[in-house]
Amino acid sequence: MKKVLYLADAYKIDRHPLDFAGFVCQLLHAPLTGLFVELAAHDSASEKALREEMICSGADYNRDTPMEILRDECIQRNLSVFRNTCDEVGFNAQALLISDHIADSVVTECRYADLLLIDPALGLSVSNAGHSPSMARNILSQSECPVILVPERFDGLEEIVFAYDGSPSSVFAIKQFCALFPRLTDRKLTVLTAHGETWVSKNELQLMGDWLRGNFRDVKFVNAGADSRMALLEYVLEKDKLLIVMGAYGRSGWSAFVSASHAEPIAKFVSKALFISHR
Repeated sequence: MKKVLYLADAYKIDRHPLDFAGFVCQLLHAPLTGLFVELAAHDSASEKALREEMICSGADYNRDTPMEILRDECIQRNLSVFRNTCDEVGFNAQALLISDHIADSVVTECRYADLLLIDPALGLSVSNAGHSPSMARNILSQSECPVILVPERFDGLEEIVFAYDGSPSSVFAIKQFCALFPRLTDRKLTVLTAHGETWVSKNELQLMGDWLRGNFRDVKFVNAGADSRMALLEYVLEKDKLLIVMGAYGRSGWSAFVSASHAEPIAKFVSKALFISHR
């Protein structure tokens, strides 16, 4: 049985991304462990913003209510939303609350897990009370298991896109994805390459194609041209029900998309599931 983690903000949870988590857990026959982090627990400067966020989340509000009580009520409400949604979707789940040493604690949990799902409210381009994108980037760069950035809404999966540049990390990502999700080999597969044969030789393209066609029913190679970033954005923006697979975080080639400077276009403007491997 696989172990799947779901990283979320304890002060803000939306039930819609959990549809994707349920899809993954059913594929892997795995329960879900929610890691709820108190990102602003010790930040007095963000108290006003946190109050507004808690009110928007549905927590009862009284101007005289101490911040500690309001915070606890909001957290308990969100944990209930998580548990109830998981019950409705039909998979087992438990929730852990993490208040201190957040990045280290999450990385330790990842070390003994098969997959980490990151809620879109903690995305690489999201800033809110007590949260900056750097926290998510730090966890992403240090995670010792594959990571999926979860889309805001999930209506099914029809196509998988492999961002392939011939690097060991991109090949490893594809193999890691296939090993985790053998039940997805019936989906349409698009292999997006860039820079023609500058990055990937004809021989390697042939080898990759032969291997993939031995695993997937429908495989198509698409040359993204010289401007690989723009080509990937244009390709996925036109698609629905899509999952993107990329190589190790912070390395060269296609994985530059998920570096500190290049992740934002996908994370902010493309609400697609993004699978990122680590090696």
